[in-house]
Amino acid sequence: MGYGFSSIHPLPSFLYYIGAIIFTMTFYHPVFLLSGLFILIIINLIQDKGKKLKSYSKFYLFMGLIIVILNPIISSRGETVLFYVFDKVITLESFLYGICTMLSLISIMILFLSYNIIITDDKFMYLFSGILPNTSFLIMMTMRFVPLFKSRAEEIAIVQKLKGGEYYKNSFKEKIKEGMQILSILVTWSLEDSIQTARSMRSRGYGIVKDRSFYFNYKMSALDIIVLIAIIILIFILLISWNMNLFSYQIYPKVQSIKFDFKTTLFFILYSLYMGIPIIIEGIDKMKWHK
Repeated sequence: MGYGFSSIHPLPSFLYYIGAIIFTMTFYHPVFLLSGLFILIIINLIQDKGKKLKSYSKFYLFMGLIIVILNPIISSRGETVLFYVFDKVITLESFLYGICTMLSLISIMILFLSYNIIITDDKFMYLFSGILPNTSFLIMMTMRFVPLFKSRAEEIAIVQKLKGGEYYKNSFKEKIKEGMQILSILVTWSLEDSIQTARSMRSRGYGIVKDRSFYFNYKMSALDIIVLIAIIILIFILLISWNMNLFSYQIYPKVQSIKFDFKTTLFFILYSLYMGIPIIIEGIDKMKWHK
């Protein structure tokens, strides 16, 4: 089923994304975050040729710039003063922390793009429906509504425009009014759809039988087991090393210079290896099919 990283069993795939999110939120080092972001962009380019990333790129850059600008203004922590803005101290440390936060946030959002491609609804339900049937179903439905809302909002905006609305030419006040109308239609449409879905599920007897069957029956292959073991070992080593301060980088109170000694280099290689697991699996599959 599938090709490359999407063909891997749901358990190692899901575990990979959990580990990648933890590392992206934990390792606040500019080089680590930049390399992680670069690897995640390559993964997205391999998985869907960057289509989703391209559609969200402007929003990601906007969010990132807001963080970089706001963090030095809000926080005056740090010893290295760069300049003053209306008697407000702007420090190098708070500016660098803002950049690291931006890289971390963008990486996580790109990671979720890849997650939505790989961890399908069937895989998610396969993993959690036996343990948490109601919670897993609720999470799956909630995650489904984000792209669904976006798609429906675009459809409604097109219909409103065809009906004579001049959304792009209106004043700011009129744009807000039309936006509220679109939101009202969107909420009504979604509530009606939710009622239909609930009735359909009830008529089909969802939740009556305890031992739920699955449309896809995932089985662990030898490659899946190897990938699972590799992911667990790398997560364990990286977290233990970080907890023992074998790798550390300090921004506050005074930013450290970036140095790569033997331990940091080894840590960086293991980190890159972990983040690049989907690329390695895609490469193995390509070599296998092109022999």
